Parts: sequence; structure tokens; C-alpha cells
Amino acid sequence: MGVKHDAPDANIVTDEAGHQHTLDHIVADRDGLLIPEEDEHGYRIREQPYGTKRKMRVVLMGAAASTVNFLKKAEEEMDNLDIVVYEKNHDVGGTWLENRYPGCACDIPSVNYQFSWKIKLWTHYYSYSPEIWRYLRDIYDEHDFINKYVKLKHKIERAEWNNEKGKWMLQVRDMEKDTVFEDEAEFYINAGGVLNNFKWPKVKGLDRFQGKLMHSARYEEGYPLEGKKVAVLGAGSSGVQIVAKIQPKVQQLYHWIRNPIWITAGFAQTWAGKDGANFEYTDEQKKYLREHPEKYLEYRKQIENELNQRFKFILKGSEEAKAARDFSYDQMVRKLKGDPRLCDKIIPKDFNPGCRRPTPAPGYLEALVADNSTVFTDELETLTEKGFIDHEGKEHEVDVFICATGFDTTWIPRFPFINGQGVDLKDLWTPNNVSSYLSIGVPTFPNHFSFCGPYGPLGHGSFMPLIEQWTKYMFDAISKAQIENIKSFTPRLDLSNQFRQHADLFLKRTAWTSPCSSWFKQGKTDGQAVIYPGSRLSFLHLLDRPRYEDYDIEYWDENRYAFLGNGFDTREYDGRDITNYLGSLDGRDVQPEYGQELINTLAGWAVGK
Repeated sequence: MGVKHDAPDANIVTDEAGHQHTLDHIVADRDGLLIPEEDEHGYRIREQPYGTKRKMRVVLMGAAASTVNFLKKAEEEMDNLDIVVYEKNHDVGGTWLENRYPGCACDIPSVNYQFSWKIKLWTHYYSYSPEIWRYLRDIYDEHDFINKYVKLKHKIERAEWNNEKGKWMLQVRDMEKDTVFEDEAEFYINAGGVLNNFKWPKVKGLDRFQGKLMHSARYEEGYPLEGKKVAVLGAGSSGVQIVAKIQPKVQQLYHWIRNPIWITAGFAQTWAGKDGANFEYTDEQKKYLREHPEKYLEYRKQIENELNQRFKFILKGSEEAKAARDFSYDQMVRKLKGDPRLCDKIIPKDFNPGCRRPTPAPGYLEALVADNSTVFTDELETLTEKGFIDHEGKEHEVDVFICATGFDTTWIPRFPFINGQGVDLKDLWTPNNVSSYLSIGVPTFPNHFSFCGPYGPLGHGSFMPLIEQWTKYMFDAISKAQIENIKSFTPRLDLSNQFRQHADLFLKRTAWTSPCSSWFKQGKTDGQAVIYPGSRLSFLHLLDRPRYEDYDIEYWDENRYAFLGNGFDTREYDGRDITNYLGSLDGRDVQPEYGQELINTLAGWAVGK
């Protein structure tokens, strides 16, 4: 505005458009006294800097590995989050708390089954369940996470999205008090894991057996088996580990293998013991790793490199698949001592290794041909008070019956889980009709994430790097919702179906869709393979950042740019470096305290002093 000072009236000025103003009005505008509080539509500036995070509540179900990483990183990277964790068990640790059967070990080398931020020295190449649980529990204890966030013996019994509130409405049972209370949260995260709902076998007479009956997922740790007659039903991951561990100590072992299985060495067998066996690290090896952290990193990277090569073995017709099949066949025949019946019944003829996730169980095949072992390849008929009746009608007395019969892997929740349209997930997901958004979300279910839902990379490699990537992805979305005042992210059903179309076609190239019984396919030979269609590296790349274009996003603000606020950035208030884009002086994102040295040396007025 150009002001003409030669106006006839000294208190009135005319601008270039011919409009007249009093000088008092101009001074008031200059001094900010006439700034409007809202525009003609009622829109107001939010008086906060860009980057301000509104307070949100996050509920996680389950307190094991995924949750401890979430909590650790949330304390380091997130702000204004109210977090609560509901855990049904009496302690944290998930599968490593629940599974304590003989021989229970991880199928991934210990040094790669740990977080990148919590490196330890392990006792064994493939660690046993108690040591893994202790590793996780120590992290919870070190950071006091149980007292701060976790409610033990609490079970979620209902979750329903309330679109008006933009929150999940939860019903939670306090299992000690046997009371139900309500909770609510903007985000609900399933950290319950895949294998957490064990199932008993459908065998006649199971309730009549008067001896010791145990499930591998509820095994009575330390129960004595020496000199006893023991039956083990199930030849999955748990069953093969149990049989290999207990065969040398029991009087008589009975075992059922109802479907052909490849018994191969565990992951990264190059670094394992003889014939892929587990081994205990020596004091010298642990001392070397302790004193040479750079070599420990190289060791982990070489093992991880081998793990990442395994995807090639999964592809039908590949040279790697043929080599794996030939090697495994020769190993199985040798360890079964060429037994014609077992070789014919057990060694698969119509699918390759990798159809099921391999399990390290050195000694399992040898146990099958031991003198004190009886192996059945027909169905178990029925249990009696004293034992069981085999397929020929003969009764066998046993002291202990162990059911290693796995878990419910249908992906169907155990409680009502309802989206904003009133659709329960059990109705959306029916047998052989499970859809997922990139394993991390459920189409049409807002503000919900899962650690390894359907179509996750279940088949090869360690979960720990995946857990860290899922957490990073979730934080990106939650932070965006906090800053931009977003009400909900809802994965689109049409795009989830397109992903499934791609996955289902691609998976026909892999051993995962071959006719083996696998928990990848809900325990069926012909079930829907809900596994990621690619390598772990491909998956990590895919989840490097959220594809927000795949979501229906709903905002609380009518003006989406209201989050820009008062024109400043939070960095200008919270003590972070306001020139961070030029680099850091000491590696920290903190505003430096500048002294006088440089200005006394480099300022123009200092020249020629």
C-alpha cells in the first residue's frame, strides 16, 4: 500500500487503490492489532508450531519380542504416546515363555535372533527356549517396561472401531479378578504372534487317558521321562525336537508321522556343527567375540548373508532347489539307515525342501530307527485309560502322552474384532479366503497394525529385523496421525485384493504351495498359502516407508493444512539444532552453544585487527 502524505486531512491517507484510511488504523494494522482471528469461513490458525504431536493412546496385545522392540523405540523416538500392553500370560516372553518342551530351540542361529540394538553373547549356536526368554525378560526388566506399560493376566475379549470417536473400543478381562473393563485407543496393535493358540488333536479317547497328558505348548518343564514309555503325536517343529531330545532317555518311544516331511539341517548350517548339529560356544569363542565387536558384526553379517540366500531354494525348478532336494534325500536315507518302510513313507516325493519351515532337530532321524522307537505312519485310532490302540487294533500301554499338534493357524481372532461398518473379521476371513494388507494391516480395519499378519515373510530367516521394520513403519504412520491430526488410516480392500492376486499367482512358483501339510497353509496340504511372495530383502524394501496412497485417510480438520499452525517448526522450540540440514558438529541433534572464537577470527570487522 502506497501512502500519500500530502492528503488534505493529516489524519486521513489514501492508498494507491483510492481507499482512504485513518493513520490510527494503519498504525494498528502495522502493530498487529487488526489481525483477524478467523477468516470469512470461520477458519482459525492453530496456535502451535508445525510438528506438534497430539496425544494418542496405543494398545498392544501381547508382551513378547515385538512389543519390547516397540516400547524401546517408542521411548527413544516417539512423543505424547500413552501406551498400554495387555498380556494374557503371567509373564512376558510369548512363545518362549509358553514353549518349554524338551529340545525347544530357535531355528535361527542365536547371533541373528537378537535385536540390532541389544547384542549379547549366546551359549549355543541355536539357542534353547529358556535362554531366549531370559534375553527378552532382561530387556523388559532393564527398562522397567512391565511396571510402566504391561498389564499381565489381562486378555482382550472384544475390539470394535467407533468411527465417531475415531477410536478402538476394547473390552479387557482382568483374569485374576475375573472382571471385564473397557478401554479405548486411537491405535490397536496385534503383537500376539502367529503361533499362540495351541490346539489339541481330534483323537478319540483323549479325555480317558489316565497317564500324564501334555501339549508341547503347555509342557510341564522338568517332568521326568527317564525309563518311561512315552508317546509323541505330531511331527512338526515341536514334535521333531521333542523326539530327538527324549529318545535316548526313555524306555520306549512311540511316534506318529502321518505325512511325508523333509528333515534337513537348520538355517545357516555352514556355520553349525557336524551334520548341521547345534553346538555350544567355547569360552575362547565368546572371548573372541567380546573383544572383537567388529568381527562379531562380520560374523552376524555372514550368517545373515546365508539366510538371505535361502529364497532361491524355495523356487520350483531352480538349481538351488534341485541341489537342496538331492542333498536332503541322501542325508535322510543315510540317517534312516536305508529303512525301506520309513524311507518310502517319510521322504517326500511330490514337493521340495522348504515347503515347510525347516527345524533344527539333529538326532531326529537317528531316533526313528533306534531300538527303543516304534514309528507309525498310519492314523492314531484311539486313546485308552492306559495308552492307545494302533491302526491294527493292538493296545500299547504308555506312561506319558505328548501332543505336539501345533496351533490354530487360521488367522481368525479368538474374540469379536469389528470394523467401523460392523463387519467382524471372522466373517471377512473365512477358510481359504484370508486377505491382508502387506501383512501389517487388515483391509477396511482402521488404525490397526499387526506384527506379521497373513502374507508376511514367514518362511525363511530371522523375525528380529522384520520386527524392527514393522515397528519403524508403525511409528511413521502414528507420527503422521499425531502431527497432521489424522483420524484414521484404513487399508483399501481393492488394493489388498490386488496384492493378494499378485501373491497367489507368484506363490505357485514356490515350494510353499506344494502339497505338504504346513502352518503356512493353516495346517492343510491344499490350504491357502498366506506368505509373502518374495524374499526377505524384497519385503524389507517394500515396508521401508508406508504407501499412504494405499490407504483411505480421514482427517479431523476440514482444512488439511491446519497442522502448519503458527508458522514455526517444533525444532525452533525444543532445543534441536535449527541448522541440522547443514550437518551436525558432534553427531547429536542439539542446538550448539557457539562461542566467540570464530566470529573474532572470521567476521569482516575482525580483518586487519
